Amino acid sequence: MSTASITQQALDLPLAERVAVAQALWASIDDQLAEVDVLDAVLVARERDAAFDTGAVAGLSHEQVMQDARRRIG
Repeated sequence: MSTASITQQALDLPLAERVAVAQALWASIDDQLAEVDVLDAVLVARERDAAFDTGAVAGLSHEQVMQDARRRIG
């Protein structure tokens, strides 16, 4: 079964079931993230924060992020 097929089947579920699937997926991701080297994550976060503070990168509004996500999803 392809990822696209699984995704479509999940999207076809009623809201409560989609929430349950999303929570289960997030819990599995969260468990694996706990295994990631925390120091590396902190270093990346500091680099990104510094880039934002210096103006090297600009932040996006929630609406901009959501528009981009909708565009990418189709």
